This record gives sequence, C-alpha cells and structure tokens, in this order.
Amino acid sequence: MEMAFLCKKCRKAFYKDMEKYEESDEFCPYCDNHYVIEAKTPQAVVGFEGEDARIDARMLKDERIKPQNNHTVFTMDPDEEAALLDF
Repeated sequence: MEMAFLCKKCRKAFYKDMEKYEESDEFCPYCDNHYVIEAKTPQAVVGFEGEDARIDARMLKDERIKPQNNHTVFTMDPDEEAALLDF
C-alpha cells in the first residue's frame, strides 16, 4: 500500500509505503523538509456566529415591532373577493 507525496519545498514526487510508515518517514527524502502537520484536537466552544450585538444588531429580532402584512399580487382583501364573486 503506497501513497504518492509531493514536497512543497523542492517540488519532487516520492512514494511512501504506508504499511511500514515510521516517524522518520515524515521528511522528504530529497530535501529533509518536514511535511507532516500535527493534528489538533478540536475544542468544544459554546457561542453564536456573528458580530458583537452591541455593534451590529441586525441579527437580533425586536419583538416590539409589529410584523408587516406582506401583500402580493395574488392576495385579495375579503371585500375584493366578494366583489368578484358578485360579478
């Protein structure tokens, strides 16, 4: 089981046997560049996405504001509908 690698420093391709992968295999065989990046354990964070609400309050909903009735071309008032039915 071999994997192909490309070194970013010297830009040469090489193969590594992944069944016998050792710590010394973390370096490019041509220029000794360390190409393996250590993994980090993710930390749990409680929070919300967005800017500081004191600066940008667009993401907060103000419950005091009445919602607007959004009328479209296809909605009719009951009086308009009754007038059409009487026609």
